[in-house]
Amino acid sequence: MLSSAVLAAGEARRMGSHLKPLLPLQGSTFLESIVHTMIKAGTDECLVVLGYEHESVRASVQLSDVQFLVNEDWKSGQLSSLQTAVRALSSESEGMLFTPVDHPLVSISTYRMLIEHWNEHRDRMVIPRYEGRKGHPAIFPARLYNPLLHDDLQGGARDLIYREMNNVLFVPVPDPGVVYDIDTADDYRRLIGELP
Repeated sequence: MLSSAVLAAGEARRMGSHLKPLLPLQGSTFLESIVHTMIKAGTDECLVVLGYEHESVRASVQLSDVQFLVNEDWKSGQLSSLQTAVRALSSESEGMLFTPVDHPLVSISTYRMLIEHWNEHRDRMVIPRYEGRKGHPAIFPARLYNPLLHDDLQGGARDLIYREMNNVLFVPVPDPGVVYDIDTADDYRRLIGELP
């Protein structure tokens, strides 16, 4: 069983008054687009971790077949959202595909490619690489859930990646979306268009 999670808890101050999960993308929102892609790609359960303005975000999206979670500790950073997701996973989960909500431009074919590699190497991390740069989404195997929750990871999940480097499967992809991190209004205008 492959789980999936969208980490959408942060405040995204550099977006001004715009809530990042609700930014428009081709008639949808960042959050809705990512969730639909994850489900279509073949994940078995989908979790959405909210935090800042979680009630507004939840009320503004049309999503079914997902589990919404609230990370009350969202100010402490992305690792806390990842931990919130891990705690809520099904006991049958063998791996978790996850991405921050600011990576909405990843194609479904890239998701499927990563899942195919994970199916062949279920004990390894799977991370996409575009022109030598690591990106999102990533897949962590179930054997890392306990370390994610209990180890001292001052540098976040990156600490696990460096520690487990011999068990990381880097997958070259032709998709620049894996490294497009939309953090600011300028990023949005450059990659998508004018903000409403």
